[in-house]
Amino acid sequence: MRIQVEYLGPARDWTGRAEEVLDLDAGATLATAVDRMMACAPELAARKKALRFAVNLEFAERGRVLGEGDRVAVIPPVSGGTSNDLVEIVHQPIDGVAIRRHVGGDPAVGGVVVFDGVTRYEEHPEHGGLVRLEYEAYGDMAAAEMRKLADEARQRWGVERLAFVHRVGPVPIGEPSIVIAVACGHRAEAFAACRFLIDELKQRVPIWKKEIWKSGESSWVDPTAGSSG
Repeated sequence: MRIQVEYLGPARDWTGRAEEVLDLDAGATLATAVDRMMACAPELAARKKALRFAVNLEFAERGRVLGEGDRVAVIPPVSGGTSNDLVEIVHQPIDGVAIRRHVGGDPAVGGVVVFDGVTRYEEHPEHGGLVRLEYEAYGDMAAAEMRKLADEARQRWGVERLAFVHRVGPVPIGEPSIVIAVACGHRAEAFAACRFLIDELKQRVPIWKKEIWKSGESSWVDPTAGSSG
């Protein structure tokens, strides 16, 4: 099968090309494609741990199975962040295991705090039970503001590793719309940084949510009132 690969930003310089086509065996994973890219691009291979990848415009883990005609984007670290920060807006369910793995394993860390913001069930007096929340973000600006908050938390509390991931689109009952994981030298700093990130996100990041009820009615959440997630 054939897949399209696009190299973004500085990755174009590291490979000497903007895009290419790879021929892979049927059922090949993203990891196989990545190994093929690295084999001919030592500058890219040297930065392998800091790279992220998207398949068909969605961030993807390297175990993702590829299909004919898939488009893979090679995404270097963005400005305003570090390779120790995972800051993303995603359209798919958040991989909590990957997030916890991202912040773990550093011998300088004495405290790790993880916050999951989950859609909770509630009843409306006229429209019945809550079915889901739907989130909308002002894409690039929202991501940029999240990176600014991550940088501020890192500077104020000496954060060693950080993950700050928000989901957009529909989020069913019981699933997280946001996961924040902070690793610091001590637990007090980790708690403070995590609380700062969720509180400031609600104030500064242009993300909105809509409640979808069993009756089919919907309503935007008033940020000055209580909410469902």
